Amino acid sequence: MGAAAGVDAVTQVATRSEGLREWQKEAFDAWVSHGYRAIVEAVTGTGKTHVGLAATLDSVSRGRQVMVVVPSVDLLEQWYSAMVKALPSVRIGRRGNNHSDTFRYYDVLITTIQSAVRKGAPLPRTGALLVADEVHRYGAGSYAKVLMDRFDERLGLTATLERQDDGVDSYLMPYFENLVKGCDAARGRRDGILAPVRVMTVAVPFTAAEATKFADLDEKAKSLRNTLIFDHGCAAEPFGEFMKTVVDLSKDRHLPASRVASRYLSAFSKRRALLADCEGKLQALVAIAPGLAKSKRSIVFSETKESAAQGAEVLKAGGLAAHQYSSHLDRVGRTRILKQFRSGELTSLVAPRVLDEGIDVPAVDVGVIIASSSSKRQMIQRMGRILRLKPDGRPAAFVIMYVAGTNEDPNLGAHEAFLDELTNVAEQVVDVDLADAGAVLASWLDQSAPVLPELPVAPKPIEPIVIPQSKMVPTTVSAPRTRTVKEILLEAQYGTPDQLDGILRCLAAIDVREASVLIRRYGIDGAKPRTVSQVAAEMSLKRLIIDQLEKRGMKSLEREAPRVLTRVISG
Repeated sequence: MGAAAGVDAVTQVATRSEGLREWQKEAFDAWVSHGYRAIVEAVTGTGKTHVGLAATLDSVSRGRQVMVVVPSVDLLEQWYSAMVKALPSVRIGRRGNNHSDTFRYYDVLITTIQSAVRKGAPLPRTGALLVADEVHRYGAGSYAKVLMDRFDERLGLTATLERQDDGVDSYLMPYFENLVKGCDAARGRRDGILAPVRVMTVAVPFTAAEATKFADLDEKAKSLRNTLIFDHGCAAEPFGEFMKTVVDLSKDRHLPASRVASRYLSAFSKRRALLADCEGKLQALVAIAPGLAKSKRSIVFSETKESAAQGAEVLKAGGLAAHQYSSHLDRVGRTRILKQFRSGELTSLVAPRVLDEGIDVPAVDVGVIIASSSSKRQMIQRMGRILRLKPDGRPAAFVIMYVAGTNEDPNLGAHEAFLDELTNVAEQVVDVDLADAGAVLASWLDQSAPVLPELPVAPKPIEPIVIPQSKMVPTTVSAPRTRTVKEILLEAQYGTPDQLDGILRCLAAIDVREASVLIRRYGIDGAKPRTVSQVAAEMSLKRLIIDQLEKRGMKSLEREAPRVLTRVISG
């Protein structure tokens, strides 16, 4: 089937099943017109996945294989469920989360990025389609290895194509070539995809001690930043590139700038933590708790696991069914909490960045930001979580807390790009005194829902083009295979900081010399994995002894903590 025929088939199928919204059809057509190479940008909640499904269907119908890359296990399973439901006659496999399918038996392989960049990972035939979900994640380091020339067709999906370094210009745009503005918040409201919203900003105070400490940290951070820029040649902008340079400088202890960089990072981190965890924000949560009690579901966005725990306790004390949702929970615990949130057993989650992307949460009518992010992308993703259409048409509400006179203050330009996008679609924007915030929120939630534009037909699964029976292998769930300890450690170098911390806790249970060898051999200390010879030189031991310690360490881990290791790297 030729390219044109494939496009026509998808268009006919989509029209017949009414499976694609107008913006999705436009984005798909734009991707095709750009030679099957583009990044589609669409705010969270508007249905980016459907564009990926349509592209997958089109490419498979033209005899091409497809690799879908996702950044997390949760997204791996979400994509698999959506694809099996929408494309039942396409052979779909998974790699990651104890699945090890290959292109030998499948037309489409959905894989975590960690599995995709591992040495020896299965690759499709040359000319395949790469669908990169949350594509902003793949603009640097080892993850950029997935951007291979063997993929003739390339589709990236993201809520906002933004990074705080040069990854967009250096990696992503040269590879994907084109940017398609699929659906912003204004289009989502106009098309009836996103809910109406009201926005409230609330200034909270520092205590006297917090104000003094903040002023000291702020002055120190600004002074050290100027020193790094003017005396040590760090680029002032973009800020992400500045931070990357500073982090690198802090590691080179022999350089004069290293101490300055380390002091700056310390002041910056302490200043951010003080803003995120200040007493005034917890008191503000107490003040708005009566209003939150009237919401069906709410999410409070915090900065740290500690502030999430404190916030959840504050809301519980106010009579809400609240729970923290953070990376300290294992995957089973997170799944259980989300199930309780969907069922209504829990009505409020307090979460740091773990809920910013990739987690499928039900319709939420109130979002409270007690710790804002310097990333426009993260703030847009939070906005999308709250603006999803509600089943009964009720409006959403945003409560944004800030410490007046600091770098959080909207009146001083904080989060200008994010607030512009949010306020452009808001029906009401007010700055409210803390004492009145709870009453205003309660009144918003008590009001009847405004008249909404006529809702579009709900998206239905895209009916697949039927592949000839002779070429089909039924899509089945691969039997889970328990990974070996060595496989887990090989994947560890691509893990998150929390995963690395979990692995280090497991290593603490075995002999210290065995653990030291494994840490160096598999890059669990954040450095590149070292050869046996390199480890022998670092530890002043013979290669034979290093080899023996590595083998003994593997056996010790297999005996002491195999299940814990699997949960850590999968969660």
